[in-house]
Amino acid sequence: MNNIARKLVLSALAVVLMVVALGTTTFAWFTLTNTAVVSSFNAEIIADSGIEIALSDGTDPLVYNWKTTLTSTDVYNYMITKYGVITETGLNAFRFNNVSSVNGRVFTNLNGAGTTSGYLELKIHFRSQDATAINWTNVTLTSTPFSWLSGATFTNEHGDSIVPGASFDVNAVDAIRISVTGSIGGSPATTVYENPTLDTNIALGEQVAQDLTLANGAVSYYTSVSTVAPNGVASVTVAPTVTSIVSTKILDMVSGQLSYAGMELYGTATIRVWFEGWDANAYNSLLAKIINMSFRFEA
Repeated sequence: MNNIARKLVLSALAVVLMVVALGTTTFAWFTLTNTAVVSSFNAEIIADSGIEIALSDGTDPLVYNWKTTLTSTDVYNYMITKYGVITETGLNAFRFNNVSSVNGRVFTNLNGAGTTSGYLELKIHFRSQDATAINWTNVTLTSTPFSWLSGATFTNEHGDSIVPGASFDVNAVDAIRISVTGSIGGSPATTVYENPTLDTNIALGEQVAQDLTLANGAVSYYTSVSTVAPNGVASVTVAPTVTSIVSTKILDMVSGQLSYAGMELYGTATIRVWFEGWDANAYNSLLAKIINMSFRFEA
């Protein structure tokens, strides 16, 4: 089978997340006790001829709803099954919350306590007759910048002194991380992406037991409003990130899976999306904005 026939396009998981604030506060994002609800999606996941894909948290691939194209409805229905529905509104019950991760797989709140909620997780299954590996070849993460009015005197992520009533541009995607975890050589393989430093964004990158007490941006804002630094700020560790995706192998397909998955080769990967609470751009004003994501994976 030629390369075109074997190409996998998760096209654009063009996931559009409508993040709706569930309260008002003047504190930084990571001080919020409220959360944000995902209320709409515009998602499409496409596999070219030769590869089929499915979304499922099940254990029997033979019963999965295998397709070459997963529509926005497919993704949304998967999330309804996984996270449930807010009955009084009919909205998806998924919530973003203030979380952090040292590896893109395991999550904590900002006090270091483990959590399995507050981040989006999609489990994607692949099957094929001849695609032996899956590579992550492209990602886009965009949103529209907007002007935020500060309620305190602080130093923003660009080193600018901001006084109460002054405004500056922020962007909802600036604090977002995307990880893709597969298996290579029988071991978990995770790549974590964040947008590069550009316009409003300052890339945080990997931090290992770093003291961010005097860090600009969200920490500075929190400290100004609360008069004390946030808990855990003196020793912050976050996952290493990349700021561009060209061709990163994320999955070895396992052979001999005809009776198990219905095709010779089979594998799974997990996409996780979260607001990194220690990011300098992590302001509560990121709530109630639309986030656009797209992914491309190829054999």
